[in-house]
This record gives sequence, structure tokens and C-alpha cells, in this order.
Amino acid sequence: MLNRLIQALEWKKVRMVLRYAVYMILVMLLQSVLFSRLSIFGAKGFIIPAAAVAAGIYLGGVRGAVFGIFLGLFTDMAFSETTVLFTVLFPLIGFGAGFASEFYINKSFFAFMIFSMAAILLCSIVQLVHALLGGGTELLPGLLTALLQTVLSIPPVMLLYLPFKEGGAMNHSY
Repeated sequence: MLNRLIQALEWKKVRMVLRYAVYMILVMLLQSVLFSRLSIFGAKGFIIPAAAVAAGIYLGGVRGAVFGIFLGLFTDMAFSETTVLFTVLFPLIGFGAGFASEFYINKSFFAFMIFSMAAILLCSIVQLVHALLGGGTELLPGLLTALLQTVLSIPPVMLLYLPFKEGGAMNHSY
């Protein structure tokens, strides 16, 4: 009987990991197919940090960080400009959102949007600093692009909230 319980628990974990993997692939696909092609005044939307925020808020800090590591690895592989930038940033974002949701904020849509906007702005600023250090841009145009990227990312980020909220991600305990 105990053996069956352990086997059922393992399949539950496998299904949960597969669900998050599909979510990650869909977010990456949406980013690369749609948002990498749409440009307004040279800025493109960047929704991937919001997936790390959603994982952190609904899975907790540690699981959000683990999700962020994998999300960051795949994002760094997809973008030729970065090497380990997102692999470092996304776990921090996932953990930070998870820690805040466990102790300081509620798991509401408003909190998700505020954290997502802050995460996208953080990624934009870190990308700007990376470009400034590399000599590839000037401060004022880069700052305007970072702000515009954040503003352009707000409407589509709303799509990333429901899969975690309605998917019952927080109900899976292991």
C-alpha cells in the first residue's frame, strides 16, 4: 500500500514538472515568435521575467528560483547577446517574488502585475548596464528604450497570470 502511494506521488510530480515545462515552452515561443518581431520605436516587449514572477508567487521562493534557473538557461540560449545574464536574474526574481508572497504580499493579480513590471524593468536596466559597459549604446536613448520595453510588456503579461492561478499550481504539494 505504501509502495502504491509513493508511485502515485511520483506521477503527480512528473505531471507537475511537465505542466511547468509546457508553460515555459509556450512563454518562450510567444516571446520569440511574436514579441521579438514587434517593435515600437526600437523597443520590443519582454514577457519572460513575468513567468519567473508567476512561478515565485504561486510556487514559493525556492520552487520559483528553480523554475527561474531553467527559464534563465533557456532564455540565455535563445538570445545570442547574453551568456549568463538571465540565468542569474530569473532565479533571483522567482525567489524574490516567492519570498514576498509568502511573507509580505497577497497572491493577487495586482501584486503579480506590480512584481512583473518591476522584474521587466530590472531586466531592462541590467541589459542597459551591460550595453553601456560594452560601449554599444548611450545612456539616455538606452534608458528610454528600457522604459518603453517595460510599458510595452505590461498588456501581454496579463496572459501569464491565469495559467498559474487557474492551473492549480499552488495546490500541488510535494
